[in-house]
Amino acid sequence: MNELKIKIFNVIDQTNLTEITVDQIPVAGDPLEIDREMYYVCESKYKENDDLPKIGVIPLVVRNPAKVQNIKSYIDCLTIAHRRVQFRKKNNICDLKDCEEMIISPD
Repeated sequence: MNELKIKIFNVIDQTNLTEITVDQIPVAGDPLEIDREMYYVCESKYKENDDLPKIGVIPLVVRNPAKVQNIKSYIDCLTIAHRRVQFRKKNNICDLKDCEEMIISPD
């Protein structure tokens, strides 16, 4: 497998985050752990002539939400990730109260 380095930026405040190496480019809704914080992929800014693909993420926890310029965009991105959440027990889908794990499905 080819590994690919990508740039990550926070869509909320437009700050650059740590560059990461991946096997494939993450898509909208994919979870990424960066510096021990959970983020979800929101957008991709990749062009053939770019050095590195650039991926926009949203944080799971938003600090100081009153300062978020476009909270609707954040909620839209979070909704995409939320649709992919599955609760599972022994590899079967189950109810929240009776599950062993929560995952973000690849579909």
